[in-house]
Amino acid sequence: MRQVICLAGLLTVSCMSYAEPPATKQKLTIGVQAINHYPHYDFTSGTLRGFAGDLFRLFAKTNQLELEFVPLPVKRLSKEVHGSVDFVYPDNPKWQALREGDDGRHYSQPVISNWGVALVLPENKDISLDQLSSVSIVRGFTPTKWMPLQSQYGYQFVEVQNTRTAAMMALKGRVDAAEVEYHVAMHHLGDLGLEETLVVAESLPQSSVWYHVSTIEALDMLERFDLFLLEESLSIQALAEAYHLTSTTK
Repeated sequence: MRQVICLAGLLTVSCMSYAEPPATKQKLTIGVQAINHYPHYDFTSGTLRGFAGDLFRLFAKTNQLELEFVPLPVKRLSKEVHGSVDFVYPDNPKWQALREGDDGRHYSQPVISNWGVALVLPENKDISLDQLSSVSIVRGFTPTKWMPLQSQYGYQFVEVQNTRTAAMMALKGRVDAAEVEYHVAMHHLGDLGLEETLVVAESLPQSSVWYHVSTIEALDMLERFDLFLLEESLSIQALAEAYHLTSTTK
């Protein structure tokens, strides 16, 4: 009986020796803005939630990746040269002009659109640029459509911490308009039960900018991400609809 037990033990050891170790997932590090820009993205709770969070987790699942999100201040992320991260999100080739020189970034295909509008009180919905004296903007964001016109019309920018504050300043009459991302502003106003209190000023500048992923060195991963955007387009569209990010932009 003792010999049988020893033999069984040897077989067990032998099987363990030849067992393949579990596969190690490739790690992908993504730099994201450390702000509440929900429903696009929000990292203020320590977990990336919103459309971007679900998008990247779907990408990781379909490509067997381990994800790490690195939250950074908006201005720092815009200048991030990818020394500590593989991907930066969001980014856009047009924003390169706001940085010093060409830092060699490569960009993914478009991911989702960002709709910049001016929100005003309903009675001011027809306000024109020459009637403006002040516009609230989110600190770290660059109002590219507004900046070239500032010297001509003389309005002042009032920088605030986030979209909710920008919208509330317009609502309380502390500024004439809030230059914000439409879906983000509507989400915050909806949380407060104030959805109908501000409207889009059709005569004021609007912008539609695509969000992209950028990278300097992770070019193979960028190719995989572009393929993912193509192959999972229906799933990604469903995500956008779930987060109410499908409104027509101008």
